[in-house]
This record gives sequence, C-alpha cells and structure tokens, in this order.
Amino acid sequence: MTDSLNSRGLFLTVVEVISVVILNVLSFTGNTFVCISVYRNRRLRTTTNIYIIALAVSDLLSAIFVMPYAIGVLITSKWIFGEEICQLHAFFSLFVIYVSPVTMGLTAANRYVRMCKSDGLYRKMFSTRKSCALLGVVWTLVACYTVVPRLAGLQAFEFVPGYAQCSIAHLSESGKMIHYGIVLTLFFLTPLMTTIFSYIKVAKTIRQHKADGLVANQARQNNTSISAREIKLSKSLFAVVFAFMICWIPFWIIVVLRRFHLVATMPRNVELLCMILLYLSNTINPFIYAGMNPIFRNEFPKILFCRRMRRIGITNGGEEARTEEFETHSTVFHRNRGQRSATRTEIST
Repeated sequence: MTDSLNSRGLFLTVVEVISVVILNVLSFTGNTFVCISVYRNRRLRTTTNIYIIALAVSDLLSAIFVMPYAIGVLITSKWIFGEEICQLHAFFSLFVIYVSPVTMGLTAANRYVRMCKSDGLYRKMFSTRKSCALLGVVWTLVACYTVVPRLAGLQAFEFVPGYAQCSIAHLSESGKMIHYGIVLTLFFLTPLMTTIFSYIKVAKTIRQHKADGLVANQARQNNTSISAREIKLSKSLFAVVFAFMICWIPFWIIVVLRRFHLVATMPRNVELLCMILLYLSNTINPFIYAGMNPIFRNEFPKILFCRRMRRIGITNGGEEARTEEFETHSTVFHRNRGQRSATRTEIST
C-alpha cells in the first residue's frame, strides 16, 4: 500500500493535497466561527447550542490534530512525524470518529424532547448544567474506550497508508470482532437510530403544528410552546443530520469492507475516500448553520470583518461608537446607516 502512495502521479498528488488542505482550512475556520458566534451573541447561548458547540469542538479536534498530518502524508507519501505523534494522531482520529455520531444522537434527543414533550420535562432533562455534565460524561467514556485497550495491550495504533493517517491495528481476529461489535452498536447504529427516530417525531410535530394553524409561542394541549425560531433551528439540524448520514454511512461501509476483507482488494482511492468523507463531515456543519440560521448568518460576517469595521470607526472619529454597536447587535448596522443619512440631511439643511 505504501508503494501505491509512492507510485501516484503528480496530478493525483496535487489534487489529493489541495482537496484535504481546502477541507482543513474550511473546517478550522467554520467551526471556530461557530464557537466565537456563541461566545459573542447571548441569543445563541441556548441549551441546544451546547450540543452544537460540542459538535464544533469535535470537528476542530479533527482540523487541528488529524487533517494536517494527513496532508503531510499525502505530500511525502509516508509517515514522517515519528512514532509518538502517530500514537497521538491515531487517538484523536478514532476519538472524533466515535464521539461525533454520539454527540449527534444527543443533539437529536434534545430536539425530540424540546419539540414533542412538555416545556417542564425539557427544562428538567436538558438544563444547561445537566447538558454539560451529560456531554462531559459521554466524551470521557468515549475517550476511555479509545485509549484504555491500547494501554492494556489489547489493540495497537499504527500507520495505515490507505487512510493516509495512523489508526487502529487489531492484534487478533476475536479482538477485532468484539471491537467492531461495540463500536458499530454504541458509536454508530444506536446514535443513528436515535437520530432517525427523533427527527421523524419532530417532523410529524412540525407538520401537525402547521396543520393546526398555530403560530409562535401558542400553547399546545400538552403545554409545549413551539416558536418559529425552534422550528427553524430544527430544520437546520435536519440538514445537518442529512449531511451527516451521507458522509458517515458510506464511511462505515468502506471500513467494514476493508477490515473484514469482504472484498478481495480495496483500491487505495476508495480507502482515501473513506477519510475524505470524515473530513467533509467535519467541515460542512458551519455552512449549514450559516445558510439556515439567521443569527449565525449575521454573526459570521461580523467576526470576519470586525477588525476592518473597527478601523472604519476609528478613522471616522465620531462613528466609533456606532461601530462598536455593529459588533454587538445583529441589526444595528442598517439602522446606523439610516441615522448617518438623516444626520447629513440635517447638516445640509
């Protein structure tokens, strides 16, 4: 397999490297913007967004600790970073693979209780403190499952050329069967079924809500109020789940086919596609939020241009206060434009 890396033509090498570089940059930038948006805007500090932040952090782990080393492998056609870095790289790669579907499942469960159950039950189950504690416990358990078998000598981490990264190495067939039985059940199928069930129920609730002619903040019979904002958030998460399934179902099909030798020969390009799908999943979520959530959509440009806006405020003297308002409120910019026009009109008259 290493020979196939070395035998790549220049064109294929350039295409692979550029593709992963683009995904790496977009993933790091987009998920950083998500975190900064929630930090800057109090309206985004909701319980559901705790889970969105968790997804963004898991994607950032991939963008920082996984993708850059894959780029190095694709450039040099070998692992050049040493054994210790390979072990660390494999841990983060596996951790992201395991924890992302679980976090997605928790996000879906949050939406299900919020949209389909009572407000009281939602506040009881998904308070800010309980949500943070739940994510902390789940992430800790996933990290322990990733690292403890390696430390106990039941598994190993090694460089896998087809994946262009370090990953798990199974020391026995029985160990491999047990491992994938656990991983596929707990870290893929269970979150997938939870997600599908939750969003089917949420979709039915939204359809019923529209059919009944209800509007934002009207109470339903079970004392649950569904606002237009909650419906929009659920729709954006529908898109996230759809993209997630497109990426992860082929990913696990390729992994199972390769690991259990269900095909005679797995082409290197197909193995690399497996990791490209993972990187794509780490990249696309922020763009879905920006496209479907108006609050994120307003925050992203302000984060991108805030330094430029600050300079404009300084150079215009009295405009500085207005610039600071622009950086903290989502609609003030247009209002200030109108104020400046009115001021000029008064001065001219």
